Amino acid sequence: MVAYKAAQCASFVRSPDKRIMAALVYGPEAALVAERARELTQNIAARDDSEVEIIRLDDNDFSQNPDRLAIELQTLSMFAARRIVRVKAERRLQAEDLETLFAGDLAATLIVEAGNLRPSSKLRKIFEASDRAAALPCYADGAGRDVAPVIERELAANSVRISGEARVYLMSRLGGDLASARSECAKLATYAGAGNEVSIADIDAVIGDLGAGMADALATATAGGRTRDALRQLDKLIAGGQGTQGALAALSRHFQRLHRACALVESGVPAKTAIGKFKPPLQFKLRDALVAQCRKWSRNGAAHALYHIHDATRRTRLNPALDAELTQRLLIVLSRGK
Repeated sequence: MVAYKAAQCASFVRSPDKRIMAALVYGPEAALVAERARELTQNIAARDDSEVEIIRLDDNDFSQNPDRLAIELQTLSMFAARRIVRVKAERRLQAEDLETLFAGDLAATLIVEAGNLRPSSKLRKIFEASDRAAALPCYADGAGRDVAPVIERELAANSVRISGEARVYLMSRLGGDLASARSECAKLATYAGAGNEVSIADIDAVIGDLGAGMADALATATAGGRTRDALRQLDKLIAGGQGTQGALAALSRHFQRLHRACALVESGVPAKTAIGKFKPPLQFKLRDALVAQCRKWSRNGAAHALYHIHDATRRTRLNPALDAELTQRLLIVLSRGK
């Protein structure tokens, strides 16, 4: 039995152990869990040149046929050499049924997607105890770390290059929803064309404000003291699947910029000149907002805000069930300039 840690999840997904016949991908952010499960399915399917049948099941399937999962896992595929079954862990998926199935031979590979599971979860314990299964905790560790591999894979798959500066800019434009990020990178690669290099102008033309628009609006409203607007943007982010980690990452980026700008202003550099030096260049709306915020904030004030942001990020990861409430409190504190 191997107990996988969150830091090992991405590595396992990229190169799954061939001995593993079942994997549980779980965590508080549904979009991240779904993206990791999708990538794991793709990598298992690509192990050799044989045909693979992929089946997706959920509660609707189990309500029509309670034995559907057992049938799919114990029956050889009629249409392909191998079969992968992806399941969403909802009310009708019983941990006890999986325990019984694991005791016998599986004719297919099972991948289960679940929400945040406590160590005492029966489902989690079953996967952790089996030497043929893997329980993969999936937690975002900052938007950049999770989005960066998506950018590399999608652009490389289309023979498109990207400079370090443009990569940083692209990461700032993409939100925390990895599925959306993958889709946008695929569009960007098509726009740039095989053999070419993505420019900042390409990113602005294709991505625009899609991923970062709401997150930037949240950060700008917070630093500008508009509490209601900030809370409204947080609700939109959560509803859109980006979650609180996307909001916290945006706040961290914004206040890092603000801290740098305030430091330059306090050294005698005009705010517009200071912000104009930023690389990659900021969009005009963000530039104007930062210029105005330099009159409200100081270097020490921005540093204090960054401390609150980092502390809130740590607390949300330790208490995923309270992430929305903790982020709301943070927005209120920061928007009041405290």
